[in-house]
Amino acid sequence: MTALTVVLYEDPRARGPVRRTEVTLLHPDTGAPVVDEHVRVRLPAPSPLPLLADVLVARGDGPRSATALAARHPGALVVAVHRGPRCWLLLGGAGRPVVLDGRRRGTRWAVWASVAHAWLVAGLPVAEFGATAVRVIGNTRTQPAASPLSAVPFSPASGPSAPSLSRTSCASAESGPPTAEYRTSASR
Repeated sequence: MTALTVVLYEDPRARGPVRRTEVTLLHPDTGAPVVDEHVRVRLPAPSPLPLLADVLVARGDGPRSATALAARHPGALVVAVHRGPRCWLLLGGAGRPVVLDGRRRGTRWAVWASVAHAWLVAGLPVAEFGATAVRVIGNTRTQPAASPLSAVPFSPASGPSAPSLSRTSCASAESGPPTAEYRTSASR
């Protein structure tokens, strides 16, 4: 797979452990835009927030920590456990965690967890996530000024009437990887 560019936006006014995150990417096979909106929770967080998360991020060490966290929160499609320059991402709630190392240190582990969620929603292979070059445009503090994805009019959600190419409010790990029908409806 070639390098992938994603545009990430989070409300700069958000405070606390919960983030509503929007990730836009062009599907590398079809060229179709995929816009994934999900809820990311950084632990520790008060109950019931961890149970509502699409993406969970916590400090921990090793693949066992990621697997244990995913087992406690089966509704999260992506679980990220990190310590220092390493992060273990469990995508889809099963299998072996993808290990990311310090080469991606310029971007926070929570951002990579959100990118992994969009990756799954787009139906891209889990096995290729750690090996594919991904460039993240934007950050969690400001809206990206311009997107290199000129074919994709990026418009961060500002409310229920905000226009978008597509939305997913959640993709449950209980249902397994997104189906072709789900991906098609999510990319409209």
